[in-house]
Amino acid sequence: MNPKISVITPCRNMASFLKDCMESVLGQNYPNLEYIVIDGASTDSTVEVVRRYESRLTYWVSEPDRGQSHAINKGFAKATGDLLVWMNADDYFLPGAFAEVAAAWSAAPGAPFYFGDGIRVDAGRKVKGGFTPNGKVRFDRQALLLGLNYILQPSTFIDRKSFEQCGGLDESLHFGMDSDLWMRLSARGAPVPIQAVLSASREYESTKTSTGSFSRIEELRQISSKYSGREMTPGVLCYFFDELLRFRAANPDLLSADVDVAIRKLWQATSAGFSRFNAGPDGFPLKTTERRT
Repeated sequence: MNPKISVITPCRNMASFLKDCMESVLGQNYPNLEYIVIDGASTDSTVEVVRRYESRLTYWVSEPDRGQSHAINKGFAKATGDLLVWMNADDYFLPGAFAEVAAAWSAAPGAPFYFGDGIRVDAGRKVKGGFTPNGKVRFDRQALLLGLNYILQPSTFIDRKSFEQCGGLDESLHFGMDSDLWMRLSARGAPVPIQAVLSASREYESTKTSTGSFSRIEELRQISSKYSGREMTPGVLCYFFDELLRFRAANPDLLSADVDVAIRKLWQATSAGFSRFNAGPDGFPLKTTERRT
């Protein structure tokens, strides 16, 4: 039996990317699909794009919202599927993704979520590389608790009952709402890794991840601290270093050579410490922990 899959696309002023996203959903030709689009009162031609596919949508709306997390929760509140996934308008699914997820669900029903691999692409869909090192998708809750979000959101399909029971997305969060959700869902039992490439995640200068700067890092720190009980975790340090290097590249005259040396030493110590909780120096789990039932 194919599980019903409910896809939510939250969007605002994403006309240039939305066609790729919507066609990647509808082009799966999946027999038990529910597709919902929640637009945040776009002022470009986003609504015109949505209307081209209106006859194939379960529901859509264009109205102001309180942010991305609120928009996604609105969409999921309309959903009736066994599995839920949100696909941002600038990302897209790869062919055969839903069939892979359905097979994983049929083999192991009842997991809080199912997640696969993905590729990283630029704004023009040129492939920049894979998401998971060596293509080995694994799960380790301890690594997750210590701030390493190695789970690719558009490749993650969530059990609807588990989503509802854990309270949905935290609408106060703007950058790390997926990390927060994975923490709460995985407390209910281990998810199922899928050894398949399911989605493409676009990386370009105006994404929230790229523009969030240190506000994004602080939100991730607060999330990690909430679940780990630690003020700072290795995972958050990893993201901090990444942001610091971006800042350093954009402002080469603000940090001295001594600061560069100190940053490098601290990074070396941090990456070496990953091995203490089942993670490699790249921050991805080395093995999958046993699934709890």
